[in-house]
Amino acid sequence: MSGPRVLLSTAPFHHRPLSDAFGVAAEAGFDGVELMITGDPATQDAAGVASLAAAHGLPVPVVHGPFLLLTRRALGVDPLEKAARTLVMARSLGADLVIVHPPFRWQGAFRTWLDERADADASAHGTRVAVENLYPLPLGVAAPRLHTATRPEHLVAHGHVVLDTSHLAVTGVDLGAAWDVLGPRAAHLHVSDHDGGWGDRHLPVGSGTLPLAGLLGRVGRDVAAPSLTLELHLRREVLADRAGLVRLLREQRERCLALLGAGAVAGARSVAAAA
Repeated sequence: MSGPRVLLSTAPFHHRPLSDAFGVAAEAGFDGVELMITGDPATQDAAGVASLAAAHGLPVPVVHGPFLLLTRRALGVDPLEKAARTLVMARSLGADLVIVHPPFRWQGAFRTWLDERADADASAHGTRVAVENLYPLPLGVAAPRLHTATRPEHLVAHGHVVLDTSHLAVTGVDLGAAWDVLGPRAAHLHVSDHDGGWGDRHLPVGSGTLPLAGLLGRVGRDVAAPSLTLELHLRREVLADRAGLVRLLREQRERCLALLGAGAVAGARSVAAAA
């Protein structure tokens, strides 16, 4: 099936050598890798990442900047510096997308950059910047919203966005409703399941309750369908069993492709019927 690229995130491998992520992604048949920049120097070394990509025959079309709390010191502590250095790395790797998190409420300079200069700066580096939806931090119902973008309507001002299905689940947003609002702006998806439990789950597709078939079916019918990354939380014992991990990820990739393909087939049939 021709269609969206299905990538594997390196994020679950942050306790293991980066080479493990590339090797497993290649064995499981992924189209490429989404690089998560962390405190691991290997993820910040563009030449080293490019060498791994070449060795395994996998491109790195998406680079995720270090905007998680656990990466708060990676590439500096200023979000503007993080973004600038991530753009340089994306250019070195030939990535066509850089993912950033929305600013916290007190990060006014970063918010201004996203609103006024991010697209031009990204274009100068031959890439794009996309803002990922986050979710309210668990500080209580009466607490102020610390992230500036937790719901679809908070992201409509950005030209490019990344929809994370687990984050939408935590926020309590219906996947279809999110696509209705942000589909035209969706440059990329982070795909995983959620079982309705507390917190950001990132479960394997099909092991939770999210209506991923409906969402990916709609994505598959889109002639300008965005790429997607399988972004899972993987326990250390799962990561330690390489053969089992490859089987799991291959099955997950094939499941995503099947859901995308069902949408593409349905779309083609609708076009044929209309003709």
